[in-house]
Amino acid sequence: MSESRFDTEDFRIPVTVLTGFLGSGKTTLLNYWVKQPEMANCAVLINEFGAVGLDHHLVEKLDDNVVMLESGCVCCTVQGDLVNALRDLFMRAMRREIKPFQRVLIETTGLADPGPVLFTLRNDPFFAQRYRFDGTVTVVDVCHITRQLNQQYEAVKQVALADLLVLTKSDIADFGVLPEVENLLQRINPMAPRHIAIKGELSPAVLEQNGPFGSGSQRSTQEIRKWLQGAIAELGLASPMKPATPTVSPLIANAPVASAHSDIDAFCLRYTKPIPTARFLDGLRMVQMRYPERLLRFKAILWLEEQDTPVVVHGVHDQLYPIMNLPAWPNGEPASELVFIMKQTDRQEVEEMLQEEFFPKYPRFQYE
Repeated sequence: MSESRFDTEDFRIPVTVLTGFLGSGKTTLLNYWVKQPEMANCAVLINEFGAVGLDHHLVEKLDDNVVMLESGCVCCTVQGDLVNALRDLFMRAMRREIKPFQRVLIETTGLADPGPVLFTLRNDPFFAQRYRFDGTVTVVDVCHITRQLNQQYEAVKQVALADLLVLTKSDIADFGVLPEVENLLQRINPMAPRHIAIKGELSPAVLEQNGPFGSGSQRSTQEIRKWLQGAIAELGLASPMKPATPTVSPLIANAPVASAHSDIDAFCLRYTKPIPTARFLDGLRMVQMRYPERLLRFKAILWLEEQDTPVVVHGVHDQLYPIMNLPAWPNGEPASELVFIMKQTDRQEVEEMLQEEFFPKYPRFQYE
């Protein structure tokens, strides 16, 4: 008699890695998922690149089961924090300090190489006894993924290592872009199912395609490496970076020793007085026009003169998405926090440009 699913039931807590390049829509999808009834007993770990994180303020799951990992990229500098956070969640649930959880979602920074993360999840002894890796979900921005695959090797690996691909922003993409992107993804990772999410809305039931009974989890490291090498050679995709000190193996490593993102900087600008909306839009537009390729990601919680409540703004490269409102200030007091993730860019130059635009020393000359 053939082995049944019941015979191989695994009662460890499933852990899903949610990844995707900067601005792909991971937090929007995560926010939708955690509000669904079937995800009520889910813990969330959020990792962001840079010193200041904002995404944890945008996840509407108001309990102690949302954990913000410390500053840094989870693939480079905070793998120990990842294991400690999982251990702490488990022990707090055992002590009944937080409600029991039946799944963990880890949202990585948009620059994360999933390889070292997967190695950690599969090889840490404490983790292996109590949790099981349940697959990688990679979110793909249809509007920008082709450029990202050509320029950023992290984006290539995120797609290649996916057990499930979620395509976002197809509703605002130019005509004909979606089939081109799907064809490209098929050639890089033919085994991963693809789903389209509009404004983050996608049933969490798709996670059932992951895990030990999903097709994606059966792929071997050798198969994925072969796909990567073939895709890079055939499609002209971004190739691995070659830092002075090796950081990770070509696919999966067990001890990364330095950041692979040395040419990328994340910084936060904070303003404690309201910004006129028109001046904010003009200032951001100046940055986008000056650094269209170097500006990888922009996100902000803003205190605007014309608004009574905080607003959230997102951007990728030279594209700005619609402004959204938050019901209250995350930290209790009004202030603007603008986070930029940029390549080879002088922070002081950006700061001075925006300071002059937001709060000019001399008012603009007004023509009649």
